[in-house]
Amino acid sequence: MDYASVAKKILQRVGGKENVISLVHCMTRLRFTLKDESIVDDEAVKKTKGVMGVMKKAGQYQIIIGNDVANVYAELNKLGNFSSEAPKKAPEKKEKKNVVSMLMDTISGIMAPVIPAIIGAAMIKVLLTLLPMIGVLSTEGDTYNLLSVMGDGAFFFMPVLIAISASKKFGTNMYYAASIALIMLHPNFISLMSEANEAGEIVKFLGFIPVTYASYSYSVIPIILAVWSLKYVEKLVDKITPVVTKNFLKPMLVVLIEAPIALIVLGPLGAIFGNVLSDAVYFVHDKLGFIAIGIVAGIYPFVVMAGMHHAFTPIKLGMIATTGYENFICIGELCSNMAQGAAALAVSIKSKNKDFKQIAGSSAFSALFAGITEPALYGVTLRLKRPMLGACIGAAIGGLFGGFFQMKCFGIATPAIVTIVQYVEEDRASSLLIAALTILLTVVVTFIATMIIGFEDIVDEDDDLDEVTMEADVKEEALEEKLLKEGEEIHVSSPMQGECIPLEEVKDATFSQGILGKGTAVIPEKGEVRAPFDGRIDVMFETGHAVGMTSEDGVELLIHVGMDTVNLEGKYFYPKKSSGDKVKKGEVILEFDKDEIVKAGYDITTPIIVSNTDKFKDVEADVTGPVKELDEILVIK
Repeated sequence: MDYASVAKKILQRVGGKENVISLVHCMTRLRFTLKDESIVDDEAVKKTKGVMGVMKKAGQYQIIIGNDVANVYAELNKLGNFSSEAPKKAPEKKEKKNVVSMLMDTISGIMAPVIPAIIGAAMIKVLLTLLPMIGVLSTEGDTYNLLSVMGDGAFFFMPVLIAISASKKFGTNMYYAASIALIMLHPNFISLMSEANEAGEIVKFLGFIPVTYASYSYSVIPIILAVWSLKYVEKLVDKITPVVTKNFLKPMLVVLIEAPIALIVLGPLGAIFGNVLSDAVYFVHDKLGFIAIGIVAGIYPFVVMAGMHHAFTPIKLGMIATTGYENFICIGELCSNMAQGAAALAVSIKSKNKDFKQIAGSSAFSALFAGITEPALYGVTLRLKRPMLGACIGAAIGGLFGGFFQMKCFGIATPAIVTIVQYVEEDRASSLLIAALTILLTVVVTFIATMIIGFEDIVDEDDDLDEVTMEADVKEEALEEKLLKEGEEIHVSSPMQGECIPLEEVKDATFSQGILGKGTAVIPEKGEVRAPFDGRIDVMFETGHAVGMTSEDGVELLIHVGMDTVNLEGKYFYPKKSSGDKVKKGEVILEFDKDEIVKAGYDITTPIIVSNTDKFKDVEADVTGPVKELDEILVIK
């Protein structure tokens, strides 16, 4: 795969780097946060060679790449150097969701980045089962004990991993979050609580506040609640601490306030909620027995599509930590993974499209041997529709078989066929036979069903799209060359009245060093921003502190009112226009209370940046001193 070419096409088809707010990736997907999803050509993105599918969820535009995602991500960052941090207030449309949906989305979003660490630890646990079985490793030696620690570390200290992920989800300090998790897992705290519980006593904070006994190792939900509350504690402490004491007083107060909240209230509450959720899931299993496993296996692809599969991870972990095994969700998940791989394999054999055969084949291998089903699910079975039916049939039958013979999972590892031993109980050859037969039955039934049901083969249209894109690129380059040859100039007016200063004098390196582009800056005398040219509002930030515009000549301009004024969260800013609005030169697009912003301690200097500087020969900003609204301040050549 030509990663650079794929990255360039993807970026063009999601609206260009100007439409990207942030970009991260997981094991198989590029996760874009875009300014405007409506301008994205979904069909063009889907037909890009190397792209296996598209999904829109939780404010993200997700492009499924598969195992090569990290390479495409690296090339995209070369093109745009995108931020991996989501903004505190992303300009996305708010969707009405019920509490359960919001909770599942939150848990899923937090769990997803942690999965690689879980897989790594789980694979070591698999080795600890496999190596002694074949006589390579003794369970009595130091090597076994050290490997055991390696395999258990990520699970025992799971709250720390979750805290780091949750801090990014909730927009709070990562190190505060990790510190709270470490407090919950401190050996002295565990010992104190365990001894009190065994003695029938209650630990009391400050002599009268009871601390409920709960075990936080291997847990997920308690730390999620703690980090969620940390966001509000940070804001409170930030408001009440004087500026001169923030460096030492704020960290102390954050920990002193948040730790008791986590240990006394939210930790126990999260533990109770986790138990209730687990009980509800296994209530279904108790009532329906092995039939429930078949149902879960059959519908599991749709659970993955809803992004809810990671939400079951804490339930599975809790069950294994409590009983030593899990015999419901893991079995259904295994059969579903095998079915997706088998269906993709059938498509790979039957398809006549050379490129799609390769995609389906790699997707099958990824699902069967690595347990990663997104490429097969989004790139093959869901895309072709009919193979999804074959996968559901095969998974359901495999789930019924495994459930009927009481198959059990003794560890969580995503890879499937190569880690069949995770379903094998020590010294029981029968469990190995059941696990092997369950996988074999699932794969065979799915493969036969998919071949019989058939599918409408893919017709590769990407080459046509490339020609269109190339024509557009040629036209754009020709337009720019014409502008340069004719020596034309574009004049940009001041959007506000005040004192014009060189950009180099702005007290923020991001602006003064020209990282965002060339331009100038104005210290405003009035709280009013006017359109400096005829054009369009690309983005009016939700906080109102900044606006991005494009002129009819193609000049992209960023007007950023003040330094760090995003922290005001919209206070004292009053936008008069919205994203997408067309404006005429001189129209008022934004008003702000200059005096109140200054009183709040913020520098009101306003950088005015040509953000697409690289498209022009030069941007001159020779004007300094007093300027009035709509006075010329920039010349673009």
